[in-house]
Amino acid sequence: METLEMLKNIGSRNNGDVYLGIVGPVRVGKSTFIKKFMEEMVIPNIENEEDKIRAIDELPQSGDGKTIMTVEPKFVPSNAISVKVDEELYIKIRLIDCVGYIIDSANGYLEEGKMRMVKTPWFNEAIPFDEASKIGTKKVIKDHSTLGIVILSDGSVNDFTRSDFVKIENKIIEDVKNENKPFVIVLNSKMPNKEETLKLKEELESMYNVPVIPCDVMNLTREDGNKILKEALEQYPVSGIEMNLPKWISSLDEEHYIKVSIKESLAKAMDEAKIIKDVNKITGILGENEYLTSVKIVNVDTGSGIVTVQMDVDESLYEKVLEELVGCKIQDKAELIEVLTKYVRAKKDYDLIGSALQMAESTGYGFASSNILNIQKPELSKVQGRHAIKVKASTSCYHIIKVDVGTTFEPVLGSKEQAEYFLNYLSTAYEKGETFIFDCEMFGRKFQDILQEAISSKLNNLPESVKVKLQQLIKIISNKGKGNLIAFVF
Repeated sequence: METLEMLKNIGSRNNGDVYLGIVGPVRVGKSTFIKKFMEEMVIPNIENEEDKIRAIDELPQSGDGKTIMTVEPKFVPSNAISVKVDEELYIKIRLIDCVGYIIDSANGYLEEGKMRMVKTPWFNEAIPFDEASKIGTKKVIKDHSTLGIVILSDGSVNDFTRSDFVKIENKIIEDVKNENKPFVIVLNSKMPNKEETLKLKEELESMYNVPVIPCDVMNLTREDGNKILKEALEQYPVSGIEMNLPKWISSLDEEHYIKVSIKESLAKAMDEAKIIKDVNKITGILGENEYLTSVKIVNVDTGSGIVTVQMDVDESLYEKVLEELVGCKIQDKAELIEVLTKYVRAKKDYDLIGSALQMAESTGYGFASSNILNIQKPELSKVQGRHAIKVKASTSCYHIIKVDVGTTFEPVLGSKEQAEYFLNYLSTAYEKGETFIFDCEMFGRKFQDILQEAISSKLNNLPESVKVKLQQLIKIISNKGKGNLIAFVF
């Protein structure tokens, strides 16, 4: 990935802003890093000559030895500079140089034996040097940066030893982590490829669970800068996983057990792969799903955080799901056509009365009318001495009334002990849930079957004459448009 593309993707995560907060101990090479990073990665990509000159003029000064150079935070450049990263697309970029955390062997943080007072952009009055480093780091990372870069040293630069930095490093990393911003560690070393340096890199990565990039900051190359940006991009969070599934699975109901299972695996994968660097964990977790035969990451959009995953299932699963949906085993194409024909007919019927069923379910009463109109021959008529044309039409209408029909099952069991035994049996099942009590058996039959039969018997015993009268009543009310109703039920 090229420099501009990585800057573009970092900018995409932060509304076009690429603000790098550079933090770490004093005399570790922070100012040098900013100077070299700007020279290699930013200034060559600035199109506006005035901005380019301003950026060069505002580069920080750096030097060797133990004397502290940066005594107050500095924005480089003071105003963010626009860099073109794509057609008609610009990002704003700047780096922030922080006051370093004090190490005992450094010079320049004391004045007459007392902590040196320094100016910061966040307070009107000067504050002690050690406070400025801590407050400044938090302010820069939290309020002024979209990405943090912690500079550490292996002890090969500026006349310090490794032990000079160790005790303060943990505090720095802890403070940066507390701000919940993506960051990486740059390990400044004059010998970045030496075995001891690479071993230290592994130790720091294991200790802090953050990528560590060894490089000679004084001789920072474009390749080093690209490596830092790449590792930084991978610290941004995964914002979502886009699934490429067979279309027939995508068409299943959201509550279907296959979809539910895949969603559960997906949620687990999101919990494990929180940042871009961990996306390979996704394939391992999704691969454990019993319905998926292969899982492959086909794209990682570092700019948006969207990971696209291709998932495949066993072809035999299609036939299994099809049989479950239609409720019977499909032997060949002829059976499939036969079943589909029946379902098409049923769908036509449901399309006619489906809305009425939904109305009845929600309000207790629903109606639907057929699309077929029966029309009579037009005829002349006379209305109050004036002539008119009369056209009569009718259609079948369906009225659905939701009625709760109850029943009571009260078997005579004999002795009190027998009745109490069955009562305890049914009560225990009832406490477990409706399914359990429905599955209980009495007199060799399931409880659910007994109750359903009792309710069906009530409905079947409704006299035909009553059904006809109800039909006539609704017909009259519908056609006459009258809302008054007097009913006598005996």
